[in-house]
Amino acid sequence: MDKRSGKIFPRNLTARAAYQVPGNPAVTRLEDAVGNCYPGLELDVRNFDRRFFPGLVFEFVGRDDNSAPYDEPQRYGAWLRYVDYLFDPELQADNADARRLLLDIELAAGTLGAHTDWYLEWVEQGGKRLSMRLHNPDNPDYPLDGLYVWRLLRGLAPGALKIGLKRRGAADAAEVVLDGWRRHFTDPVTGVISGAYLPGELLQSLCSPWQHDFRDCACMYWASNHPDAVFQELDPGEPTLPNGEAANPLLANLRVDWLRAERSRDVSAEAANTIAKNRPYQFDHFQINHEWQNLNVVLHDREIDSVYVPLRERHANPFASPEELACELRDKLGPMEMALALEYLYARFSLLSSEEAAGSHWSTMKDDVTFIRGGLMIIATCEMQHLRWVNELLWMLHDAGLIASYQPVLRPAKKLPDGKGGWRDAALRRLTPDALNDFINIERPSGFLDGAYSKVIATLRSPIYPAHAIELAERIDSDGVDHYSRFREVETALKAYQGAEPALPYLRRVEIGTPGQAAAALAIYQDILRDLGKGYMDYARGGMTEGAPLVNVARLKMNELLQVGEKLAADGIGIPFWPQQ
Repeated sequence: MDKRSGKIFPRNLTARAAYQVPGNPAVTRLEDAVGNCYPGLELDVRNFDRRFFPGLVFEFVGRDDNSAPYDEPQRYGAWLRYVDYLFDPELQADNADARRLLLDIELAAGTLGAHTDWYLEWVEQGGKRLSMRLHNPDNPDYPLDGLYVWRLLRGLAPGALKIGLKRRGAADAAEVVLDGWRRHFTDPVTGVISGAYLPGELLQSLCSPWQHDFRDCACMYWASNHPDAVFQELDPGEPTLPNGEAANPLLANLRVDWLRAERSRDVSAEAANTIAKNRPYQFDHFQINHEWQNLNVVLHDREIDSVYVPLRERHANPFASPEELACELRDKLGPMEMALALEYLYARFSLLSSEEAAGSHWSTMKDDVTFIRGGLMIIATCEMQHLRWVNELLWMLHDAGLIASYQPVLRPAKKLPDGKGGWRDAALRRLTPDALNDFINIERPSGFLDGAYSKVIATLRSPIYPAHAIELAERIDSDGVDHYSRFREVETALKAYQGAEPALPYLRRVEIGTPGQAAAALAIYQDILRDLGKGYMDYARGGMTEGAPLVNVARLKMNELLQVGEKLAADGIGIPFWPQQ
């Protein structure tokens, strides 16, 4: 501020601060800028590298899209737009290197400015030279697309750098070689963006108006601000689950296109699975310019077009001590997660494969079993992830000194909640209506599992526990509702086969095999448990590099188990994951 006039003058200071500025969203920090070159959200990062070499300004000329034909190779690459050395702060520095490079550029300026077809031919750093041409037998001197050239320059390290420039329109023209350094984009002391960049230069290639980019860009970097497929807001009076989702599984899992032009609930249809299929039904460019503000806010993947009322937070009494919490995780919740994963996996094996279903006289059978098998695989995988998180909670408690020891939890429970206040035996069963009903009951919101993890979450809110621990527990808790909705979808899909003759036409005739019949599968299963156990013990000791290979091997063996299990099930043999009574 000028103290005499009281006027405030801009200083081009970087948005980065040493702390999170109150009131500013996280994305206003410089390190959170989206480093995408098509371009980014706040700036086009390519514009930094236009001036990667002090005193010169380049343009990266390429095809409109990587899939476009390579039909103008002589135009592609890093084209020298102009020489700009008079006011470049790095060339005005008072040191020998700056004075030498400034003199070299001044001497070459006439040559470089006399023609408009100068391109970057190569760069050399650390004794290694990178050519800006593609060398192969078919095209020995093909210029690289400007996007590829930019990628190469983006990877240069700060420090000494030599470059070669050559004219494209004069093959016999001599090269201009300059010996300098890679530009520093910010001042090493103040953090201010280099004064070489003119106002607006970093934004000059962004879409205008921005709504067009917001509509057309297919990149996932919009994630926090640009929803894609969302759940529609429920009609007033629609029955809901305790978490606010629709009780009707079709509504609970129906995603619509957030950019749809027709906003009426009565005509909303499920979003298609590709951008191209959704595009004809979205806002066009003219519409989004005028109506972008009518797009709904999205919270928890659901559109909100009225006043948002947060769900009431569930409360539970915490466990009395870390050891009591560990006992619940170790002796009850962990084994239950594993038993459920195996029950769901066995039920998946009992379903016909899509190839087997293709021969059915039911026209919908193939699509139905493909859908149900996919859903069961997702749920079973989630239960295994929950088992991993239970183990992680336990080793976090041990690492924090809150419990005396840690041992991997890798055994299935013998009893499971029946969803009605009682207990049932863990059982390996085909996906019969009774089995499906048990799966729905145990995953039902506000059932046993929900209540159990509510106590875990309430306990982990205490400051004596590791801060990250509560996030794991909350993720397990929230997954339960998704599992319930998926099982309800399965129930809906299977209603078409009620009363069918023969009964349950979508199931294989699978029975639990003997250890001898399933020896190969059980051997793989035991290998998985062994590798996971060793890996988890390494993790608990802080040996992530030692444990990760073991866990990765176990994951690969899980794929092998799926293949062997499918072959057995096709022959009517189910894997006996635990001894049968």
